[in-house]
Amino acid sequence: GAPMEELFAVSGSQDWTANALCTGKSHLFFAPPGERRTRRTKREALARSYCENCQCLLACRSWARTNREHGFWAGESEEQRAALGYPPRSPSRRAVAELGREAARSTSVAN
Repeated sequence: GAPMEELFAVSGSQDWTANALCTGKSHLFFAPPGERRTRRTKREALARSYCENCQCLLACRSWARTNREHGFWAGESEEQRAALGYPPRSPSRRAVAELGREAARSTSVAN
């Protein structure tokens, strides 16, 4: 993985978004209400293909984790970030909320 300094190099600035490949494609990164699992899988696969080729990947990932964002950011879904200990501030899906709780429990047990 990337060094922590790289992952958390972004503070309050979103200057990196001007160079992001996803600009203008938010429909790929944010689910419409009532989206079904099969459609979500396809949408996120297409979104991930943009992320994998984007020069802003690390800045985007840092922003999404630090700011507990909703949606698909830097190749990571809300569930993936929640499992790593970065759940959205107000989880929109039960699965995300549960993964966030599990990550918090495992972090407190490890300390």
